[in-house]
Amino acid sequence: MRAYGKINVGLWIKGKRADGYHEIKTLFLPIGLYDEIEIERAAAFSMEGPNYGEKDLMAAAHRYLESRFGPLPVKIRIRKNIPAGAGLAGGTADGALVLKAVRDIYSLPMTDEELISDSAILGADFPYCLYGKAAMGERIGDVLHPVCVPSYPALLLNPGFAVSTKEAYAMATLGKSKGSLKETVDLLQKGRLEGLRDTVANDLYDGVRLMHSEIDEMIADLYESGAAFAHMSGSGPTVYGLFKKIEERDAAYAILRKKYRIAIKTETAGEEHGTTGNSHQG
Repeated sequence: MRAYGKINVGLWIKGKRADGYHEIKTLFLPIGLYDEIEIERAAAFSMEGPNYGEKDLMAAAHRYLESRFGPLPVKIRIRKNIPAGAGLAGGTADGALVLKAVRDIYSLPMTDEELISDSAILGADFPYCLYGKAAMGERIGDVLHPVCVPSYPALLLNPGFAVSTKEAYAMATLGKSKGSLKETVDLLQKGRLEGLRDTVANDLYDGVRLMHSEIDEMIADLYESGAAFAHMSGSGPTVYGLFKKIEERDAAYAILRKKYRIAIKTETAGEEHGTTGNSHQG
């Protein structure tokens, strides 16, 4: 089974809630990069492959279901392809897949809609990762509005370290953002990627770039290599470049894979994930 990552094209923070979460507006776009997971019934719960033990979101998802329905022992094997702590929701995507798989294996009485709605207790990105299609996200990202946008070739660059989402939000800039979510969707639907430079904002970007100058360098390199638009995804540190043609993305990849330890050639998916296989990493 495949747990797909995502990028955020724009992230506008509208304020902080009493529960510590932030009200946001963002565009979630699924990408072709995925982790590979096998799940089967077992005598006891276990995980094989990269994970964080009891703190892992796969384990958290499993505990949540057991707290509601009783013992549900499974064995999980995972092959990670999505970089950890990268702003691509890899850990959440893994946890979301476990929720779906365990529900199906044990025929638990939960519809997809109930699973999506209830999963927000595990983390703000869980509802989207369960939904898995292009969508505008509001509130804490758990209120989703489906959108139809074309698929675009994309190149991801990651400096090889993680960024704490909590720290990124602590340094967020509020109320100064340009553009809007509606304008962003409109430009993507029309294929006017260059216009995104004047429309897309990420309110976490300024704080993260102050901690890590590599962010600006990666974005500049993507533009210099031919990207029509480039920005930081979510809380970073991964940055993405969107291209109009596959050949342009592949040419940029050939250049930038020599400089960066993690360069990932992929694509955004419009209404649903593509079937072209996992993305290529350098």
